[in-house]
Amino acid sequence: EDLRVDLRDGPALRKLRQRDKRYYKSWNIDVVEEEPPANDPTITTSSGSPSSCLRFHSDVLEITKRTMNPKDSEGDELYKGNFGRYNFGGTGPDGSMQPLRIGPMGGILSLPGSADQAIHADTPHLFEHLDHLPAHYVNAFALGAHVGGVYDNDGIFTGSTSVGGTAFVHGSHRLSVTAKWHQEDSNSSLLGGTNREDMLRHVVRPSLQVGDVVLFDCRVLHFGLANTSKNVQRPLLYVNMTHSWFHDPKNWNNRKQIFTNNTA
Repeated sequence: EDLRVDLRDGPALRKLRQRDKRYYKSWNIDVVEEEPPANDPTITTSSGSPSSCLRFHSDVLEITKRTMNPKDSEGDELYKGNFGRYNFGGTGPDGSMQPLRIGPMGGILSLPGSADQAIHADTPHLFEHLDHLPAHYVNAFALGAHVGGVYDNDGIFTGSTSVGGTAFVHGSHRLSVTAKWHQEDSNSSLLGGTNREDMLRHVVRPSLQVGDVVLFDCRVLHFGLANTSKNVQRPLLYVNMTHSWFHDPKNWNNRKQIFTNNTA
């Protein structure tokens, strides 16, 4: 863990954030900046625009909004009864997708020698009386640079065997699945022995190239894989997206900066 760094600020990230602002202003994307602090998330009701901008890419925003705003499968138009959406200047019960809170760009750098990360989830379930509810917190991440890789005999990219990546536990957004792995007599939230082995059989690891994007429900168990290379750093860029009413104070409180504002 000492060789894996989660970057929230710095000269390069500030340049990316300034580019974000120029981008959504030039495309007239409907956003509301929250001030202060300067790195607070942005609220958007826009569908974005196709571009190389991860934070406001139209496809990323559309997938996330549909994930967070599912429609009833019976066609009963239940949304018409949601009169509370008139509050705070809302649109009323019109069935439109609710706005997103989009966090600032962050980065994770896994240096050579970094070990497997502890298995964890980034956010809790909001309620525990149902197996699961629609996602309220989604993370989008992409590789920040080419890190090499392995190709099969057909030329298909299959990932890298040395620089690691991010692994996910399939189905772990469901409480009925993760409850089986709970250990009552330990400070750890996950069982050891055969139950841990059962959990690890559900692990999947996306094979990513530059330009690929992963979207995941932050209730899903996941962990960073070890970077066993000798000299290759693995950078990731990420954006957190939540419903507009959800705040994530643990990850995005104002922290003491180690870079001065005039750092080049």
